[in-house]
Amino acid sequence: MSELNLASSVGIGGENQTDDVLAVQKALNTLQNKIGLDAPLAEDGHIDSDESESSTCLAIILMQRKIAGFKNPDGLISCNGMTHKALKKALVESAPTLSFFLPKITPEKGLKEEDFEQASQLLSCDVAAIKAVSEVESSGSGYFENDAPCILFEAHQFSKYSDHRFDESDPDISSPKWDRSLYVGGEKEYQRLYKAMQLDRIAALKSASYGRYQIMGFNHEAAGYDDVESFVRDMFFAESYHLIAFVHFIKSNSRLLEAIQSLDWPTFARYYNGPGYAENRYDEKLQAAYDKHNTD
Repeated sequence: MSELNLASSVGIGGENQTDDVLAVQKALNTLQNKIGLDAPLAEDGHIDSDESESSTCLAIILMQRKIAGFKNPDGLISCNGMTHKALKKALVESAPTLSFFLPKITPEKGLKEEDFEQASQLLSCDVAAIKAVSEVESSGSGYFENDAPCILFEAHQFSKYSDHRFDESDPDISSPKWDRSLYVGGEKEYQRLYKAMQLDRIAALKSASYGRYQIMGFNHEAAGYDDVESFVRDMFFAESYHLIAFVHFIKSNSRLLEAIQSLDWPTFARYYNGPGYAENRYDEKLQAAYDKHNTD
C-alpha cells in the first residue's frame, strides 16, 4: 500500500476506530522489515485493552523510533501529525512503483498549450480533440500522487502474453477472460503489475496501460518504441513522452486517425477503448469533453 488516510487517531490514547486501526496495521506490515517488526501484525482492526502491551501500539513505537526518529515515542498516530506524515512518506518511498523500474525520479508533469498544438498539427486534428482524450483516459493527469505514471493492469492480457501459465496459480493477475472485479485501482495497480513481473517481466509490462493516454504496453511499437522496456521507462520521465507516444499510436492506425480528424467519437472509441466502449459510454464522454474544450 502507498496511501494512509485516517479519520481518527490510532495507538496509545487514540480513538482507535476499526477502519483506522486496520489501515495502520496494513501500513506497518508493509514496512515490517524497515521498522524491525519480527512478525506481521494481525490485520483485524483491533487494539488490545492494555494499549501499552498491544502489538499494534508497540509496532507504532518501533516505527516512530526507526522512521520518524523520535527519542521518546508515545505510540500514538494523530491525524496529519508528525507520525502520520512520516508513515505516509515511508509508504510512498517503499512502494515498488518507485524502485522496480528506475531509481526514484521526479517526472516532468503537465503539458503546455504549445504541446497540444504541435500534436494537433502532426495529427491534422483539433486541439480540443486531443484534450478530450487526455481528460477521459486519465482525468487530465498522467501520474499518480507518488510520481509513478498512471496504469491499469489487465489480467486477461497477462494471461495471453504468458501463455496462460499462471491462470490457475495466480487468478488475481492472470485470467483467460476480462474481469472487472480484478481491478484494485490507482497506485495499487502497481502491486498487481509487480506481482506479475516476478512471474514473467515482459508479459507483465505488455499487460498494463500507461500514462496520460493509457497506451497498452503491447502497443509499444505503434507508440514509437522498439521494445516495451524503453516505452515504460519513458512513461516515468515526462508527460511530454506520453503525448508523443499518443501521436505515434494514432498515426499508426488509419481508423483512429480518420476518426479523431472527423470527430467520429463512436469509431474512435471502438478502436481506442475496445468493442465494449458503449457500456462505459466512452464515446459520449469523449464528445462531452471535446465540447467543453472546444469552447475554452
